[in-house]
Amino acid sequence: MNGVPVPVPLAADLGFDIDGLAAAVTDRTKLLFLATPNNPIGMATTTTELRRLCEQVPAGVIVCIDEAYREFVDPGFGDPVAELVPDFPNVIVTRTFSKAHGLAGLRVGYAIGHPEVVATIDKTLLPFAVNALAQTAALAALEHDDVIREAVGAILAERARVEVELAAAGWTLPNHQGNFVWLALGERTDEVGLELERRGVVVRPFSGEGIRVTIGAPDENDRFLATLADIV
Repeated sequence: MNGVPVPVPLAADLGFDIDGLAAAVTDRTKLLFLATPNNPIGMATTTTELRRLCEQVPAGVIVCIDEAYREFVDPGFGDPVAELVPDFPNVIVTRTFSKAHGLAGLRVGYAIGHPEVVATIDKTLLPFAVNALAQTAALAALEHDDVIREAVGAILAERARVEVELAAAGWTLPNHQGNFVWLALGERTDEVGLELERRGVVVRPFSGEGIRVTIGAPDENDRFLATLADIV
């Protein structure tokens, strides 16, 4: 909508620079957007840090906290919906059924915030954006929370196993809180990403930075680890 994005570099630990984000806000700023966990790094931000940010942002600036990977996060990081939304009318939290619930192809997401903010979103929302099949699938996911929790638990267990293997191989890893791992490869990113794909292992390369690798089934993860070791 002709907005001008103003990126703020990450902190040294690859987390968000809270003070840097706050300092980047000007009288022209309309929206401050951050994802926790951050994609593609996987670092999450605690509600304590988010509160410190919200306290520095003018009430007229919307703070959108994207929690697409919410279900994979350590509960110790807190819950922005319960801890921030009631205190800050300009905070809105977005979540999705695309990750933990496995409904990526149906595009079901939702936002939680102050009624006035939600009403403003509704003014520009495309009609019938979520079809009947997607609604049915979302309701089914909500009614089978035990199944979702079991699937998430399996992914977290595999993420931990993959992290142990990578650390043993000498990789320095961030504090992953999503369903993926991040490998900082710098200038070798494109080369390694291509070699992995040539061997049938598809990852998400970010040229000059690193690769994001989604946690899969145990045999898929084993194939990734073995292939990576063969290449690097």
